[in-house]
Amino acid sequence: MSKKIFFTLFLAISVLGLWTCKKDSNADACSGAWASELSSEINAMSSAAQTYATDPTPANCNAYKQSVQTYLDALAPYGNCATLTGQDRADWQAALDAAQQSVNALDCSGALQ
Repeated sequence: MSKKIFFTLFLAISVLGLWTCKKDSNADACSGAWASELSSEINAMSSAAQTYATDPTPANCNAYKQSVQTYLDALAPYGNCATLTGQDRADWQAALDAAQQSVNALDCSGALQ
């Protein structure tokens, strides 16, 4: 996988997290809560991304892929935020689905050497 694709995937997933329940910061518990509640997943994903970027072995690729999957799994329930409605909810779900497809398509058997 090229570094450009890797960083595009990482950026897309990061933006997805920032987008979650952004509309009204006081509307309910999930407004902005994802950042603190998912901090361990975000930190693990960031660390795995940095490790893989500097040493793109299959093992590091698999660790990165698993950390992204863990983050997406933890992020998914935030699609049920009361403040995320209509087209915003549809767009959020489409972004989550696209991120999931990118993770599923990540082939670590051919990681850069």
